[in-house]
Amino acid sequence: MKLTTSVIVFLFFLAASTAANAALEKDLGQALAYLRVTDADADTALVVDTIAHRPALVLDLRSLSTDVAFAGAVQTALAKPPAPHAIRVVLINSTTTPALVAAITDSLASVITIGPRSPAITPDIAVSISDDADRRAFAALATGTPLEKLINDSHEKARYDEARLVQDHANGVSPADSALPADAEDDSVTNEPAHEEKKPLDAAKKTAPAPMIDLVLERAVQLHRSMLALKKL
Repeated sequence: MKLTTSVIVFLFFLAASTAANAALEKDLGQALAYLRVTDADADTALVVDTIAHRPALVLDLRSLSTDVAFAGAVQTALAKPPAPHAIRVVLINSTTTPALVAAITDSLASVITIGPRSPAITPDIAVSISDDADRRAFAALATGTPLEKLINDSHEKARYDEARLVQDHANGVSPADSALPADAEDDSVTNEPAHEEKKPLDAAKKTAPAPMIDLVLERAVQLHRSMLALKKL
């Protein structure tokens, strides 16, 4: 049976749309799994199963629009006692459905939330990045930018004790109430390098654009690596 051109085009765009709406699963290295939810109705079972079977998990719920049923399912799954040495990090932003944000941040001691510094949300770790920059970095992975290019996991900076943050979170103490070391890095300081004196450029040369870095996802990876280094996982 021959397919007409219009049918082929329709099937192509249908497949592309399905792929765009599919959940995105990645390996962040050292047994850290990454799951981005794009369709709450279609991905509910996958999310619940992943939470149950992946003790080291970054669950990306940024820019997710959903209903209370999905929020309740995720809350129930995250409320179950995690495996020993587990770490559950949930990424949120200002466009994550408020009911979902409330469900995740409501007395879930085993969950650390990370998101952009914004008046719309109060994550456990607020990263100094604008909502617009976060959305562009968030979209980059879905449009084909390699994961390793969105995360700069090689630089070494003095940070506050991540293990202390996790412990305080479990005890109901917010990061702002915790005593931080004098040399701790404040999230009001971005990960961008200090500005150097500009040198004259040849008119034929153009300055290369700064690499796109997903600072929220990067911070989740850094938290996991810090916990591994401290032998907390």
